[in-house]
Amino acid sequence: MKRLALAALTAGMAVTAQAATIDLNINNETIRAEYDAPLPQNRLNMAVGALYHEEKNSDALVGHLGLHTQEDTATYSIGVGGRIYALTGTGDIDGAAIGLGLQGGFSFAQIPQMRFGGHLYFAPQVASFGDVDGMTDLSLRVYYQALQDVDVYLGWRKMEVDVGAGSDDLDSNLNFGFVMNF
Repeated sequence: MKRLALAALTAGMAVTAQAATIDLNINNETIRAEYDAPLPQNRLNMAVGALYHEEKNSDALVGHLGLHTQEDTATYSIGVGGRIYALTGTGDIDGAAIGLGLQGGFSFAQIPQMRFGGHLYFAPQVASFGDVDGMTDLSLRVYYQALQDVDVYLGWRKMEVDVGAGSDDLDSNLNFGFVMNF
């Protein structure tokens, strides 16, 4: 059921993409998709996405909805904002978290096809609900412009979810992905 929900979300994002980006990445245990588009105010973007993680005897689905400002120049981009995360997983773990953070990237004029970027969002216990007592979402990436409107990348993601007395690295692995720009 969770795989079907992620597939439907991904298909819906692809159909509605205009002046936006679609970001898809995968590793052996996780698949993630995100659609990011500017709102009519031009400096405010909305992002919607989902991550599905599967291990030996457990799985989890994390969806997010975010709003962030976005500033782009020839050498850097930066966004500041927030995300609402919803989590469901095996063992009847369900919850939500509101995270604040930033995202961005930079490039060097000497290597115009390559850029570096990532994001960091943090939700403390006071902004977490249900079984979730806190959450950290960190991603670092190296992008290469493969086509005019497509960047491929190698990334590393650490998504940590605090549940009860401990914390669990939901994902802490390398991933491969691409970003399509529309």
